Amino acid sequence: MLTRIVVGAILIAFAAGVFLLDWHLEQLGWPKLAGGPGGRTVVIRALPLAGLMLLLLAAGHMELARLSAAGGVAISRFAGAACAVVLGTLPCWRQGLFPGGDEGLLGLVVLGVMVMAVFADQALTRGADQAFGRIGRTLLAVCYLGVCGAVVLSIRLHFGLKAFVLFILAVKFTDIGAYFVGSAIGRHKLLPSVSPHKSWEGLFGGLVLGAIAAAAFASAVNPVFDSPARASMMNMGWPAAAAFGAAIGVFGQVGDLCESVLKRDARVKDAGSLAPGFGGVLDILDSPLLAAPAAYVLLALFR
Repeated sequence: MLTRIVVGAILIAFAAGVFLLDWHLEQLGWPKLAGGPGGRTVVIRALPLAGLMLLLLAAGHMELARLSAAGGVAISRFAGAACAVVLGTLPCWRQGLFPGGDEGLLGLVVLGVMVMAVFADQALTRGADQAFGRIGRTLLAVCYLGVCGAVVLSIRLHFGLKAFVLFILAVKFTDIGAYFVGSAIGRHKLLPSVSPHKSWEGLFGGLVLGAIAAAAFASAVNPVFDSPARASMMNMGWPAAAAFGAAIGVFGQVGDLCESVLKRDARVKDAGSLAPGFGGVLDILDSPLLAAPAAYVLLALFR
């Protein structure tokens, strides 16, 4: 537990540094690229966060490839990782290459190209050998990491940095609360066939802590929304933030269980070992990745 606390503190400090750098660059209006609509200069926002996302998605894909291989089917390592990274950072790089374009349509086009790339990789490297299993698992990795990673970045770009931090705090404080409360008083197993250590007591404790963290943050940084693209949004007070934190905490815990399904199938305890006390990168990303779509929808309700 001490290792988990120390590593957790280091990860929090590192994330805070990235968020501060992201905020500082946005205040400076840097970096800028010419060639926007009408010849206007385009400011590329969330670049530090996109860089961090790129590294995390690449590492996460390596761990998913390891899990899949342990489960009996090797997935495409290079093509799968490249597709996941390109798709996951799409909201950032489209600002420079396709400013003012239809982001939703662009995402579908990019995803279609990724499907073709995975099929081509299979045909060129493995032929028909394990085609269904290898292509299917590779596309699962691309969607899991790439699509959900893109939604995470979209929260930052569409709703502002403060709303993004609110989302991360809600998810991760739920994780923290679930771990410590479950370790202390957890007696009733939540879903033992998938995750033998998770308990109902831990879940409820985590949701309470996630709600408190979200409410405290919303009260401290009022207003929550700071993106120029959402300047007309109504403010999210602490009661709404508490409800948001609890709701997103539920989705985050479901995301944690979803990753546990993959680990149980591969018969491994942790997805990796890059974060001592936590496991691998996937063991950290699992909850925010699958909670991001729900968070986006809920934040959009505050227009």
